[in-house]
Amino acid sequence: MNSLSEYLHTDWEAMTRADWTGLIIVLVLTALMVVLYTWIFRPSNREKFEQYRDFVNDDEDVKREVGHGQTK
Repeated sequence: MNSLSEYLHTDWEAMTRADWTGLIIVLVLTALMVVLYTWIFRPSNREKFEQYRDFVNDDEDVKREVGHGQTK
């Protein structure tokens, strides 16, 4: 167990400004992802996102792309 605590030890005083900036960015992005996942997977938001379930297979998009000179 001692070798694990030595491995995971952080010398906070030796951290540079770039180290602190990177740490803060990672923590902020992690918090934003947790909030985003919580918001998206909340059952009350199901109706809002249900309309986008099959947006890849939408026939109107295929017709619009073919109308621009593209083939199927």
